Amino acid sequence: MFGSITFKWVTQLVVLVSHIVGLFIFLRGFFPSKVVLPGFNGFYESRSPFGINDKPQFDKVIFMVVDAMRSDFCFSNTYSHMTFLHQLINDGSAIPYTAFSNPPTVTLPRLKGITTGGTPNFLDAILNVADDKDTSQGLNSQDSWVFQFKNLNKTVNFFGDDTWLKLFPGSFNEFEGTNSFFVSDFTEVDNNVTRHLDTQLDPNSAQWDALILHYLGLDHIGHKGGPDSVFMKPKLEEMDSILARIYDYTLIRKSEFKEDILIVFMGDHGMNDIGNHGASSPGETSAALTFISPKFSTNLNLNLSSPLDHDSDYTYYHRINQIDLVPTLAGLLNFPIPKNNLGIMVPELLKLWSNEKQQKAILWENCQQLMELFKAKYGDNDSDYASVWNSWNSLQTTVSSLDSYYDLLYEVQQILASSATNYDYNDIFMGFGIILVSTSAALVTFNQYFLSNKNIPKSLVVYFEIFAAIYALHFHGSSLIEEEHQIWFFFTIVSSVFMLGVSFKSFNKLSLLYWGIIFLGIRLLKAWNNSGQKYSYKNTIGAYLLNQDTDILWLLIIATYIIYSVCLFIQGGFSRSFEFLNPNPNQTSSMDVRQAGSLISFIAIFVTSSVGLSFKLCQFYNDGYGLPKWLKWVFFWILENYNVSHKSIDSADFKFALQSINTQLSRLSGYCILGLLAIRVSLGKVKKFNIGIITDISNIVTLYLIQQTKFENIPIFIVLLGIKYGFGQLIIQSQSKGTNIDQHILLTTIFTICIQNLTFFSMGNTNSLATVDLSNAYNGILEYDVIPVGVLTFISNFVGPIYWSLASLQLIFETSKVRFEQYGDSKDLINFKFLKTSILLIKTTISTLFYALAATNLLGSCINLRFHLFIWTVFSPKLLYFASWSVLVNFLVDLISASVILFVFY
Repeated sequence: MFGSITFKWVTQLVVLVSHIVGLFIFLRGFFPSKVVLPGFNGFYESRSPFGINDKPQFDKVIFMVVDAMRSDFCFSNTYSHMTFLHQLINDGSAIPYTAFSNPPTVTLPRLKGITTGGTPNFLDAILNVADDKDTSQGLNSQDSWVFQFKNLNKTVNFFGDDTWLKLFPGSFNEFEGTNSFFVSDFTEVDNNVTRHLDTQLDPNSAQWDALILHYLGLDHIGHKGGPDSVFMKPKLEEMDSILARIYDYTLIRKSEFKEDILIVFMGDHGMNDIGNHGASSPGETSAALTFISPKFSTNLNLNLSSPLDHDSDYTYYHRINQIDLVPTLAGLLNFPIPKNNLGIMVPELLKLWSNEKQQKAILWENCQQLMELFKAKYGDNDSDYASVWNSWNSLQTTVSSLDSYYDLLYEVQQILASSATNYDYNDIFMGFGIILVSTSAALVTFNQYFLSNKNIPKSLVVYFEIFAAIYALHFHGSSLIEEEHQIWFFFTIVSSVFMLGVSFKSFNKLSLLYWGIIFLGIRLLKAWNNSGQKYSYKNTIGAYLLNQDTDILWLLIIATYIIYSVCLFIQGGFSRSFEFLNPNPNQTSSMDVRQAGSLISFIAIFVTSSVGLSFKLCQFYNDGYGLPKWLKWVFFWILENYNVSHKSIDSADFKFALQSINTQLSRLSGYCILGLLAIRVSLGKVKKFNIGIITDISNIVTLYLIQQTKFENIPIFIVLLGIKYGFGQLIIQSQSKGTNIDQHILLTTIFTICIQNLTFFSMGNTNSLATVDLSNAYNGILEYDVIPVGVLTFISNFVGPIYWSLASLQLIFETSKVRFEQYGDSKDLINFKFLKTSILLIKTTISTLFYALAATNLLGSCINLRFHLFIWTVFSPKLLYFASWSVLVNFLVDLISASVILFVFY
């Protein structure tokens, strides 16, 4: 019983499921919802210290958020095209800041920060992509400046990113939300906000006390084309013109109605050099923030100039914490500081109150609010924070300077901001315990099989365990996680050299040629993109192709489509499956029938590849890149087929028409690829013709993976094919004297794990949330839907691992097909149906041990370093990536998808 294949599978599945369950329990404990003080704040001295004659400094506020507005977009003479904003700064009507945005730098946690004054919970980065109907993250039960302002019987209107509607359901009198995740739209998403300004900025009829506007187009441009996109300048000029329109409105209201209106013009976060955000690089955490009012030019004398020279650290003017906005708004608009605020009143704006006694009263209010939080967390007179209590007691008993108040505020802010998360240790240790048990079981299962198998070189088994253990240990160093691509380059080379010397012992000219192809491919992969978080290089293959020579890029893209179309036509059994008139597929059919079947299959492949290539061509232009001259006629031909004239290429309507064409082409391409897959599987079932079906499925899916890949990465698939071909030839050579099945599986799995990870990083991915690519997450989608967007996001970011998951099945089961042998070798393992279950079990046993050892060390590292400075910027994102690798790649793709191919499709 214990030696039966069924028992072994049950044991393996229990280990796998335990691994996944333990991982999720650990994540639940490690990313708990942040504990906050309940209730809503009031003034500590029974009356407001902020008012002047019981009136606020400002009567109304316009809160204009431009998503991903990095500081240099407003203040740098290199990037900024906001001439009106510069004029306001120069004449003293605007006070600019670089606002530090606490990671994770995505919209949901940042909006929580700038409304409550609290630091974000890392879990918010995950919830940022929640369903657009989800209101579970609402802040109606938590203190915020929105609540406090409305509590004064004020009216708040909102237009823009619908994340605000999730956070504050029912809080706005007039509102319209636009979805923030449809990144292909640069224009309509902002026009839906601006079209409301005619009524909202009517000087005689506007009915609001606070107007919140959240523009998304600039963020979408960053995701699609980066900060250097051709669309960036006109978008900044558009935002500048809207700011001018708003400022003119404030002047009218001041002159005609004696109203003082404050404009807060800001970004919720910045972006990195490739246009993404979510991590902690200077570009991502340096958002612009400007307070604007004609009142400043008469009451303050700051003598600032704009624009400034470009700063590589993105620091312009005074750097403050973005959450300092919250108590500053409380002071300027005369409402209590929200209860969980960690912000500090901005010093420059404190000067609006000319009386030093009142300035101290304002800071005293801020101090009392922060100390309430401090007491709630650390109790009274905690000896570990003696300096805080000494400063606090001193402020209460002696006459102190303004600097003394600020010294206490900054010290308390730093302490509270660095300890904002409460771990659930029950879940953490329970999850880690389950992982330990499953890892122990994986070790026993692996060693029991492989060390007792006399046909496998023990050196190969020991090498794999050492390799897995050393890799797992790297999780204990933050720098090693940030530069993990270097580890995989090293392991791929070392593993290849080990196989060359120990396992593939044939040394002839051909084998050396194949090893040369593999090593050349590995080196090209490493040079293709920036893959680390610490260092960035401009001289990469991908950057050169995309930015310097689009002619070569498109020649390579076309070559990629041609090569994989040829592979699909001749490599597996796709064309032969169309010989539907031949009653016996195992016999040679007549020449006419063969030619008819080949013609039909060729047309099907050609149409599918042409539609996919057409989509990428239109997408390339739509993303702001210039097409090579020799390809423009194809682009114009596509437009004409959709009744769109290229003569209107500069019109506003053309953008929407092209987006519609992109959506239709993407869907059509997907349907064609799905059709090829369905036809191949169906014909195989009907004709009982399964020769090369794994290879055919791999090639068909690769056409879709190409569609979901960034332009500069598409030629990588040629490199991957070369590596796969070389490795397949080596397997054939090593098996010339007989096949050692277990060694074959172990060798292929080790190589696949290495090349999977190397390819993932070589395509520009890292262990940072900032490199999650959304540029292909909306292919074929008209509006945001969390499920298809989530699936496409996974596919577009894991195209490399998915490719090699399918390739590993090819290399194990249909090795001869990898070298383009038309009818297959009788020694291919796919021909031994009774071995499929055992082979997949062995393959799963190997990969399970690898992921189990990695999980044990990663989770142990996170427990040990839970108070580390980089726990939220390095270790936590790696946890999320590792969960994706374990659940989506190892379990869903490597096991479930492989099982469907082997036992359902075959």
